[in-house]
Amino acid sequence: MIEINTDYQFIPPYPIMIILSLITGILMMYFLNRKNQIQKNVAGYLCMLAPMMSLFFGLLLTYITSGGQYFGLSSLGGLIGMYSAVLIMALISPQTGTLRIMMKNCTLVLPLIYSISKIGCLSAGCCRGISYHGAFCIHYTGIETEPAFVFPVQLTETLVFLIIFLMGLILEKKHQHPVWIVFIFSASAKFLLDFLRESHANQILSFTQILCLVLILIGFFLYFKNRKSKAQT
Repeated sequence: MIEINTDYQFIPPYPIMIILSLITGILMMYFLNRKNQIQKNVAGYLCMLAPMMSLFFGLLLTYITSGGQYFGLSSLGGLIGMYSAVLIMALISPQTGTLRIMMKNCTLVLPLIYSISKIGCLSAGCCRGISYHGAFCIHYTGIETEPAFVFPVQLTETLVFLIIFLMGLILEKKHQHPVWIVFIFSASAKFLLDFLRESHANQILSFTQILCLVLILIGFFLYFKNRKSKAQT
C-alpha cells in the first residue's frame, strides 16, 4: 500500500510536475526538430507557443465538457493545443516538409509529457483510480481529500506512457518512422486505462474514451495511407 497525504504545507507538487513535464517535453521536441534540420528560429518559437496553447486548450476542453462548471487540465485538450502550435509554426515557416517533421516529433514527445504530468495527478489525488484494496493500492488522506483506497491508475499511466515514449525513440533511432505507431498506442492506452478511473463509474464509455476511439481510427487511417503511398513509390 502507498500512503499519500495531500495536505502540502508549502508548494504542492501538482503544478511543479505539470511545469516540469512541459519543460522536459518541449526541450526534447526542440532537440528532435533541430536534429531534423528545422530552422533554429522556428524550433525556438514553437517552444514558446506550444506550452501556452497546450495549457489554454487543456483548460478550455475541461470547461466546455463540464458545461462551464469548472476548470481543469485535460490531456486531450493539451494534445490539441500542441498540434495547433505545430500547425501554426509550420504555416509560418517557409521550409519544405516542416509540418511533417514537427508533427512527428510532437507525437513522439507527447507520451513523455503525459507520463511526467501524471505524477502530479498522483500526488494531488485527482484522476484517481477505482476502489481497490490489492497490491500497490493508493491510500489517500488529507483535509481536502476524501479518504480512499484506490487503484494506482496515475502511476500505471506514468509507466505505460514512459514505455511508449522509449519505444518511439528506439524505433526512430532505427529509422522505422514510428509516428503513427506511437499515436495509436498512446490513444489505445488512454482508452483502456480510463476504465480504471473512479470517474468512469456507471459509464459504458466516457467522453474521453469516445475521443480516443476517434483518434485511434484517424491513426490507423493515416498509418495505412502512409504505407500505401510508400509501396507505390
